[in-house]
Amino acid sequence: MRQVMVGISALRDRAGRLVAVLPAALLLAACAVPAPRPDVPAETGVVVPVPEVAPAPSEEAAPTAPEEPAPTAAAALALAAQSDEAVAAGDLRLAGLQLERALRIAPRDAGLWNRLARVRLQQGEFQQAERMSERSLQLGSGDRGLALANWRIIAEAREHMGDAEGARRALDEVRLLERALG
Repeated sequence: MRQVMVGISALRDRAGRLVAVLPAALLLAACAVPAPRPDVPAETGVVVPVPEVAPAPSEEAAPTAPEEPAPTAAAALALAAQSDEAVAAGDLRLAGLQLERALRIAPRDAGLWNRLARVRLQQGEFQQAERMSERSLQLGSGDRGLALANWRIIAEAREHMGDAEGARRALDEVRLLERALG
């Protein structure tokens, strides 16, 4: 009888431990999140087929024209005009501030970037002048006259920074654009 009692006591101890561990195991299992399957939305478990879209026939596609830049906001143009007045009065600091404000309004205007590059060149901020001219070149890709003005600024800025080879390459671009413009 004693052995039976010891066996029952051992079973109770094991059951007690199981009862103590079982809630923790259930809690951890509830926290586990299965990896989502790409073909099954997580919320529903329903398979959603991805429709295949046939490409449009190429003969129906209209030729795309080069993208025209959006017109510059009137406020940005007014600030640019004020900047021109400041340059004429010799106040390059104010001219730069006005152009920076204009660029906050119209950040994709290549002409504004070119104007600010010219002001920075006049201020002796040659690295900024070069970077701003490069930005203007990126934005005004179709305007050869603007590109010519930008390459001239880049050439002069590089020359002032002591980059003779870079200035020579920029002057090569200037000559190519001058020939193209006639």
